[in-house]
Amino acid sequence: MAFEKKKIRTETLPEYLTEVRKNASLTLEEVSVKTGIKQVFLVSLESGNYSKLPADVYVCGFLRQLAEMYNVETESLVMQFKKEKNIFVQMRGKEADEKKNWKEFFRRMTITPKILTIVLAAVFVAATLAYIVWQVFSINRLPSLEVFEPQPNQVVRSSFVKVKGQTDPGMSVTVNGQGVFVESSGSFETQLSLTSGPKDIVVAAKNKFDKTVAKNITIIGELEPSALSASPENKVELRLNFTADVDVSYSLDDGEKAAASFRKGDSKVLSGQKKIVLSVSDAGATEAILGGQNLGVLGRPGEALSNISFSADTTKVAP
Repeated sequence: MAFEKKKIRTETLPEYLTEVRKNASLTLEEVSVKTGIKQVFLVSLESGNYSKLPADVYVCGFLRQLAEMYNVETESLVMQFKKEKNIFVQMRGKEADEKKNWKEFFRRMTITPKILTIVLAAVFVAATLAYIVWQVFSINRLPSLEVFEPQPNQVVRSSFVKVKGQTDPGMSVTVNGQGVFVESSGSFETQLSLTSGPKDIVVAAKNKFDKTVAKNITIIGELEPSALSASPENKVELRLNFTADVDVSYSLDDGEKAAASFRKGDSKVLSGQKKIVLSVSDAGATEAILGGQNLGVLGRPGEALSNISFSADTTKVAP
């Protein structure tokens, strides 16, 4: 037998043809020239790509030409080709049948109330499991917290320092224990009074599961000479407690006006050297404590007040 004559251990026709050609020190191009067989067909024979070959009658002719050139038994090549071609056809047919069966399955499938109920139940169970996983993750996840201002060890030459940062939407934020209004985007901003020397600022964010993250920032206060010369007795400190949502605007010592919005339960401390001018959208929901003296609410519920002035000797609200 030709396979034994050449003493080449091969399992397939492509392997055999490749080994015989290489033992004859021939390239595919040389074989194509000598036999007249197109090189693309020789490549397909040696790679086993039978789908790229012409009809079997032509392939058998190719094999006879190759057997003559390689000096091997013709019938062995032809029989091996037919055997492997048959296996190839069966495998292709099986793959086509599998694809056809899947298509036929979906084509014949009818959506009945029972199937629809099963699908909806499966979707509900999957959604419930996803929600439970999300809740567990949320319970164990700490809020994000980033403080943009001030920076650690920053030297502040002012009687006030701005505290500005970002957290997750819906979080509660405190600065040195005082509640701060958080925007829907998660940003927050407030200001603290400052004296000379080091000052610790503790910013904390808490979610509804009481998971809290905090950042401690130490800054250095170096007040300007004009601020240092101000008499401590004239300092004005006003604490505002809110029992509903209130919009507030204020200025300190005739400085630039600032504005903020507060929610029920929030507090705000304002400090000035001589005067604080305040405007609120709901006087009845705003309680004022000036220098430790409780002045009560600023007015009637829903009443908007503008330009209320507070100084060190204020004893009652005076618009």
